[in-house]
Amino acid sequence: MIYSHFTAEGEVTFKSILYVPKAAPFDLFSNYNKKTDAIKLYVRRVFITDNFEEMMPKYLSFIRGVVDSDDLPLNVSRETLQQSKLLKVIKKKLVRKALDMLKKISAEDYVSFWKEYGTNIKLGVIEDSANRTRLAKLLRYTSSQSKDKQISLAEYVERMKPKQEHIYFIAAMSIEEAQKSPFVERILKKGYEILYLVDPVDQYCMQSLPEYEGKKFQNVAKDGLELDKSNAKKEEEKKQLEKTYEPLLTWLKDKLTDKISDAKVSDRLVQTPMALVASQWGYDGNMERIARAQAYQKSGGDATMNYYLNQKKTLEINPRHPLIKDLLRRVEDSKDDQTAIDLANVMVEAATLRSGYDLKDSTGFADRIESMLRRAMGVSLDEKVEEEPVDEEAEAPKDENTIDDDEDNVKSKQTSKDQEHDDL
Repeated sequence: MIYSHFTAEGEVTFKSILYVPKAAPFDLFSNYNKKTDAIKLYVRRVFITDNFEEMMPKYLSFIRGVVDSDDLPLNVSRETLQQSKLLKVIKKKLVRKALDMLKKISAEDYVSFWKEYGTNIKLGVIEDSANRTRLAKLLRYTSSQSKDKQISLAEYVERMKPKQEHIYFIAAMSIEEAQKSPFVERILKKGYEILYLVDPVDQYCMQSLPEYEGKKFQNVAKDGLELDKSNAKKEEEKKQLEKTYEPLLTWLKDKLTDKISDAKVSDRLVQTPMALVASQWGYDGNMERIARAQAYQKSGGDATMNYYLNQKKTLEINPRHPLIKDLLRRVEDSKDDQTAIDLANVMVEAATLRSGYDLKDSTGFADRIESMLRRAMGVSLDEKVEEEPVDEEAEAPKDENTIDDDEDNVKSKQTSKDQEHDDL
């Protein structure tokens, strides 16, 4: 795909050629933590070894090449050479040259490169703090404005609005799910661009990369999203809405205390009545799915992971939605209205699913949906399911003293055969 031939001078002098294969090996990640023979080391054109762990970091194990140095000792064991300070200098220079080589890949070829080795670059952001800034320039993501083309973070920053302070992103299982998420409604309406993270490793990558060129990353599914902070008129409107909906917010926190940690008026919802928002340091819905899917964990789960998985979320309501307005009216009329309680429970459970979380009580959710369907269709809540008719023949007990005709015939035939055998 691309190669680099260079001579390095300084503390140690060596010649090297590095290249990127067009296709990734089939066992690239199954052998990720194993020794590789990617870089072959020569000293004065004499082959020494291709089994060095420290020659190239794991995330760049797909790069192949040769290193030839006159400064390394020729007559020492591989174990001694492994601890050589000169070898660490070579590694540092190789990584720099490798990353410079990747930056030079043409835009057309980079599409193929990212398809083959994109995950390696993301793992590099997580693992290599020294080169994190360089690696961030190699990242590519699909966004709300890029359609089928993936963009770099530099392109995103270049297109940011004048007063935009954050790089917005949402993590989901697919682009379609991300586009339909309630968390992107207000942001898209205001014309902001959102990065769609659909690879499981993406969120770990973002956690290791808090900012890019001075712009911090903001997960739109978490607390801390402030879109109209600098707009005094919008802030005043929000305070008025919070005052109007204070009875409902207090009622929701009281009635749903086992499901939510707090309730407040939302800045991010447009069409959706409710959504569940994770805390700044909590797990969003996509991260919860990834955590629950971990195969390698001790029985009963990890204590830290269980803490994050069982954290209560903040319920955000859309004050302009007709269902929320009706719920407020019912609560103001009677705080013990059973219909309001059932409606609130169903709406919160629907918000749980829309926000990407799993329902803990799916049976209760199904029962509440059935009750609402009965009311809508005019079917009494007390009307029972019709019993199946009893099959009398199938249910009739068999008389132990009754001998089956077929059974009697079989016994008679067997007796006749025994007599014939005796006569012979």
